[in-house]
Amino acid sequence: MDKKVAGIIFSDIDGTLLNSSHHIGACTRRKVLALDQRGIPFILVSARMPDGVYLVQKELGTRRPVICYSGGLVLDEEGKALYSCRMELALAGAAEQLIKKEYPNICCNIYGGNQWVVKDDQNPWVIREETITRSKAVVGDVQSVFAGDGGVHKLLLMGEVEEIAQAEKELKREFPELSVLRSNQNYLEIMDGKVNKAQGVHVLCQYYGIPKEEAAAFGDGENDLDMLLAVKYGYVMANALPRVREKVGRVTKSNDEEGIYAVIQEW
Repeated sequence: MDKKVAGIIFSDIDGTLLNSSHHIGACTRRKVLALDQRGIPFILVSARMPDGVYLVQKELGTRRPVICYSGGLVLDEEGKALYSCRMELALAGAAEQLIKKEYPNICCNIYGGNQWVVKDDQNPWVIREETITRSKAVVGDVQSVFAGDGGVHKLLLMGEVEEIAQAEKELKREFPELSVLRSNQNYLEIMDGKVNKAQGVHVLCQYYGIPKEEAAAFGDGENDLDMLLAVKYGYVMANALPRVREKVGRVTKSNDEEGIYAVIQEW
């Protein structure tokens, strides 16, 4: 592992910082806090909504900016937006209708700011996601809930692997202006085409005055690739899909083996 100490560290949450029990390893937490005391920010980067990210930051014990919605919303230490990119409401509605018509078994979730809207909050996929993120979905209509905001930050599709793969291909074909990426085999993230985690990295590197050549990043999903390739020290977890590991090159231990700590322990 590289012994060069990064000036700033960006980390995905699910499948990366959190283990299979959805908690942070003790060694990782202690080391992150030690680095934070030395002025090396550890930035949480996630497809989650702000509340879901803040719950993890509370467990970690730091107070730093966060990157939500895979780069679609960047908040400073006080929760003020440094960057926000929403998908047009009409476009989000069109994508939602396509899923409803062609893939009725897929669970569609709509996010904007700190709101998570679903059609059925008793759907098993919704209940599972509430348990993981410790956030609460509300039942509502995307057009009425987000009309005053001018758009939404994300659509999240949850479903069986084969259907998600089919939906991914169709959405990319029908909506080339959108970003359509899987965060895992069962989750498909849909955002404005300008949104990616690398944009969040860029915003916060500028915010801290730290060049990306001095930044490190950790991730496990396809939606982490642009972030991992944007920094000099990008590491992919051993539990990532083979195609993700191949594209990054640097592979650390799995999330259940505290793969982040395996890299930063000597920093």
